[in-house]
Amino acid sequence: MSNETQPTQVDITLDVGTAYDLLTSLTVLHSPKKFAVRGAWASGMLARLSPASRAALVQAEEIVHLPVHVVPSLPAPRSAEMLLWSLAGMDPAERMRALSCSPGVERRGYSELCSEVVAKKRWDAADLRRLQECLGGMEHGKAAPPEEKLRRTLDAWADAEAFGEAYLTALRDYYDVFFREEEKRIVPAIDAAAERIEALAKTLPLPDLIETISSGVRYDALPEVRQLILAPSFWITPLILHTRLDASRMLFVFGARGSGDAIVPGETVPDGLVRALKALSDPTRLRILRLVAERPMGAAELARSLRLRTPTVLHHLHALRLSALLQIRVPEDRFKGRTLVSLRPHAARDVFRMLEGFLHAEDPAEVETPTPWVDERSSDS
Repeated sequence: MSNETQPTQVDITLDVGTAYDLLTSLTVLHSPKKFAVRGAWASGMLARLSPASRAALVQAEEIVHLPVHVVPSLPAPRSAEMLLWSLAGMDPAERMRALSCSPGVERRGYSELCSEVVAKKRWDAADLRRLQECLGGMEHGKAAPPEEKLRRTLDAWADAEAFGEAYLTALRDYYDVFFREEEKRIVPAIDAAAERIEALAKTLPLPDLIETISSGVRYDALPEVRQLILAPSFWITPLILHTRLDASRMLFVFGARGSGDAIVPGETVPDGLVRALKALSDPTRLRILRLVAERPMGAAELARSLRLRTPTVLHHLHALRLSALLQIRVPEDRFKGRTLVSLRPHAARDVFRMLEGFLHAEDPAEVETPTPWVDERSSDS
């Protein structure tokens, strides 16, 4: 029997809507390298916005980075237009609080501090220290963000009405000049991913299902929740985003773009193939794959074996993760346990199969997407 544990009586719910992609697409365009997207193309899309909108969205990436927690509470359909309509119905200051503060995450006073600064419309040195303490304790082993970034956050909170209006105006501008047409293109892929995951959810154990939708992330123990909301997103592929909505609900936003699809409209070479070939062209990454093919290893152990700095290894691991070549094993206790990486079974075979399909397909859009591999060892969990 596997030693993996999982919550009992978990209600798995699919939440399908383009509001998720309105938000995730902005993060991808502002951080294209992280998602292996061409920087020149991303810059060109943002250049279509007014200068004021570009500035507001850059600021928002710091202050309200990926506020997907607001989407499940929207009325159906959870479309981009419904998100804009709902945000427009809020008071600008309340809009600021709703976007900034995820309700289900322990933030050590973060929400309270935000509300206090919004209410008094100013901040002082004590507020800055409190924010440093809040953010410094949110992720184990990570320091608080730079002080200048925290000051910009507090400035936005202190002028929440102006920020809230500027952000909504910028979102509308982005929707009008780019996302309205993009929405039509991505809906079929989102719907197809939802249908596929709905079918898999009826047969797969929960750890296997999460590994499938995340392209390789496997949890030794999933959070104890009563409801798991799965939301497909074309733009976040191949990464995932998960956040608690409250004590009983967790949201997983997962990639809905197949490896045969491209994020750039009209691109004929599949994104998944490009990412994989780029990853495999680097000697250090090939050495990493050879090591983790033998046994699971952590980043620090890989760094010692390769005689490299750990940040350098983490950079290479991210590239391999983007290529869906790795399985990431998350320990039950993320503060004490080690996150281990191993080679995904059949990963190399799938890359070769995708390359073969691309080279010989009459229509590149018909390149077969490899079926996600599922760990059969957990079938008795």
